[in-house]
Amino acid sequence: MSESYRLNTELAQKIVANIMTASGAGANVIGTDGVIIASYDPTRVGSYHEGGHRMIIHDLDEHAISEEMAASMAGTKAGYIGSIRLGSQRLGLIGIRGDPEKVKPLQKMAELAAQEAILRDASARREREEIRAMEEEIVEIAENMRILAMNGSIQAAKLGERGQAFKVVVSEMRKLSERIQQIVGRRGA
Repeated sequence: MSESYRLNTELAQKIVANIMTASGAGANVIGTDGVIIASYDPTRVGSYHEGGHRMIIHDLDEHAISEEMAASMAGTKAGYIGSIRLGSQRLGLIGIRGDPEKVKPLQKMAELAAQEAILRDASARREREEIRAMEEEIVEIAENMRILAMNGSIQAAKLGERGQAFKVVVSEMRKLSERIQQIVGRRGA
């Protein structure tokens, strides 16, 4: 089964900020619905990008948009747009504003950087999910220990003097269970 990747708004904005920092070029990240999800110009976020939408509809991976073309398309400026793909999955588009021939190499570099950022984000998300699953298992084990300790205390009490050694073990199990709960509780906070 192939992994499903995602391009969230926060990551998209980081990509745009990195492009601006590295090159000074204006950039947009466009979602698969043709709407700008991150931009060098915050007023464009949430607006329709006809050039990007046309690319998605016609399943194009890259497209140069001249000043003349941009003038006839809603929410579109001259530049170069390319798909952000991982495998066969299109996650969005990155557009770099400017003379298409001059900004094409920059757009290609931004695409690669975006793919790497998405892969890192997916890896971090997987790691967080694995840690969360392990924490849940540890909490379940601690709860089982607490129940065993409680049952052991009852049995030790029934045994009276003969259950003294068992009471020590039960007490240590209860303490260990509480300590585990505290540690996992602190980490989750």
